[in-house]
Amino acid sequence: MTDCDDDAPLLKDSPLAVMMKEDLSVHSVEVLKARLEALREEIVRIDQAIADKGDAKNSAESFFK
Repeated sequence: MTDCDDDAPLLKDSPLAVMMKEDLSVHSVEVLKARLEALREEIVRIDQAIADKGDAKNSAESFFK
């Protein structure tokens, strides 16, 4: 596993950084599967936010051309 502090310094003190250092061996398979599904849903949400920001930037840039 990579170290969040090295890969993404902006996330250093975030809940994500804490979660990435958590010992997963203490969780059941069911909890790990639920956690994985939640993370997949979060990735979709983040991808949409990125796309929305890109669309807004493109709209703003086209206005000033």
